[in-house]
Amino acid sequence: MKKFFSAAIVLLLAVATLSAQDGMNCFAVLAGREATVDGSVLLAHNEDDSGEQMLNIYNVPRNETAGTNKYLWIEFPGMAVSDGYLNEYGVAVVSDACNSREDREDFTDDGVLYEVRTLAAQKARSARHAVELIGALVQERGYRGSGRTYVVADPNEGWVCAVVKGRHWVAQRIPDDMVMTIPNYYCINEVNLADTANFMGSPDIITYAVERGWYNPETDGKFIFKKVYSRPDTYSYDRNYIRHMSAMNYLTKKDYTTNPDTYPFAVKANRKVGLEDMMEILRSHGDNVEQKVVTKHDNDHPVCICTDVTVNATIFQLRNYLPVEIGALMWVTGTSPCVEAFIPWYSGMTESPAGFQRFASADEALEKHFSDSKQMKENYPDGIAWKFVDRWHWILEDYFGRSEGVQRVNKKFQKKLFKGQAGFEESIREMKGEELQKALNEYTGDIYKEYFHLFEQ
Repeated sequence: MKKFFSAAIVLLLAVATLSAQDGMNCFAVLAGREATVDGSVLLAHNEDDSGEQMLNIYNVPRNETAGTNKYLWIEFPGMAVSDGYLNEYGVAVVSDACNSREDREDFTDDGVLYEVRTLAAQKARSARHAVELIGALVQERGYRGSGRTYVVADPNEGWVCAVVKGRHWVAQRIPDDMVMTIPNYYCINEVNLADTANFMGSPDIITYAVERGWYNPETDGKFIFKKVYSRPDTYSYDRNYIRHMSAMNYLTKKDYTTNPDTYPFAVKANRKVGLEDMMEILRSHGDNVEQKVVTKHDNDHPVCICTDVTVNATIFQLRNYLPVEIGALMWVTGTSPCVEAFIPWYSGMTESPAGFQRFASADEALEKHFSDSKQMKENYPDGIAWKFVDRWHWILEDYFGRSEGVQRVNKKFQKKLFKGQAGFEESIREMKGEELQKALNEYTGDIYKEYFHLFEQ
């Protein structure tokens, strides 16, 4: 196999149907702890964005003065809704765009957008707490995007929090024995705010819809949030329901219709699911559904849940029977999951491997997140992100000719990581403080060294 990084490769892609600018690409899967093989809560997510994207991962220390948590921060400079987080309490936060039908603006101080997920990472001590924080912030200042679903999880439970432009929101807890999948439309069905164990939200979520003429209790039957609040063209968009079908088909081995009205909030898988299942879903090119997402050229990268603009995939493995420093971790790819192995990052880490941070401190990265986000490859050529990006561009030059060999290497490497996980965790079980931090830092750093060596064979 040729050297991947002998020269930078410039690749211009023109696949009109797959532009990430329409917000119709990201995907998430959330499994309760009774639905998984190891009793963990699993949260999997594909982040899809067009244009130049630079993956950074920061270890943000706890700030006692500001009262903020320690957390791992997956950062894409300049992006307002793309970053992922895992904090010291094992709280993970990601999101998917979900366009709403709301056309009124109701903001205070320009509303909120990027602040939503950072607040959850910095302050939340559980997934439920994160939802409470998100809801309070949306009600206080108003959400300035069209709509979004924040997917949050901790080692005990998972929630989805659907926010609407302005000050409306609703959240639902995932049943412990079920799996929920979400493309880029709202997926919450019936809402019961009286059931405070499983729902939260704006008290006027139904009456406001009646006022706007979106819902008529006398003629429309039960109030179904996803149908009432979704923007109709988003709700009926084939790329959304095709991806949703692919994931549910994989989990249940049942066939679903193309009508999202019939989709349940969550499904019972036909077996316990694990990390490998999450990876398979995130890598899906739609081979298990008859309907296909159309690409411009037959030889283009096939798309479904995994697309040609998937810049990162992450699976959060959250276990309540281990110390959180070890029990909560995220498995991360540098670009598309169909040609990448997932590498573990433990929440107890305190340093990222060399090249994963373009700035020495997370404070500087946060300060310059939006102001310094142009020509990143030119300005920060030593970033580890470009190793992933250059290899991805090389693969895309001849996807079908090159991806198979890369996938074989990745599969073998991934099995090695899975096999070694239990032994490594047992070896550090009694470690504390700096000794544990050092072991976790070195473990992930050594894995990347080995992985990058595979690239260059």
